[in-house]
Amino acid sequence: MQNLKIMNKTIFLLLIALTICSLNAQDKIQNINFLFANNGYGFGYEYEKFRKSNVSIGLDLRFYDIRNDEFPIYDPFYNQFTVAGEKDILLFPLFFKTNYYLFDGQIANSFRPYITFSFGPFIAVDGDETISSFSKKWGSTESQTNLGASLGFGVNFSQPSGNTLSLGLGYDYLNVEKSIHSKEDFGGGYLFLKYQINRE
Repeated sequence: MQNLKIMNKTIFLLLIALTICSLNAQDKIQNINFLFANNGYGFGYEYEKFRKSNVSIGLDLRFYDIRNDEFPIYDPFYNQFTVAGEKDILLFPLFFKTNYYLFDGQIANSFRPYITFSFGPFIAVDGDETISSFSKKWGSTESQTNLGASLGFGVNFSQPSGNTLSLGLGYDYLNVEKSIHSKEDFGGGYLFLKYQINRE
């Protein structure tokens, strides 16, 4: 119940932040992210508003499917491979973010390197691996909310169509207060591929 209250408050604050970011925005950007982390994979949504020509603020919303403890095992009796160490863990970072664009006005706009920093709450959800039914597995979960952060470096490549493709790498700090399957640190390095879906 406490985690639900924290999650509702977090979503409410993010909606307020999104509204504030939208007010009088001269340059607003929305991106879809594909994330490849050392402990799994994920995708995300970003909203940016430029405060200056080289500084933007916004929201960084992600989804991670944790897979780092899984490995295949061959079962000769059934003549097939099974997955051992499977853990059903999902992470939902709900971050505020800022980007600082380097060499503003000094290099071509089609090539824009930047440093990105995000921080805020993230929700960790632990599904019941003993239940095969998807709806029942995620209907009886344990969740907790903690604070996390992320630091990264990327480069924007402007396309002739007017959209932007971004490549980069970063590091997540995602530690949980209550261990999940004897593990507390779900952070680590990641690569990202970002595609701009809208710019106003």
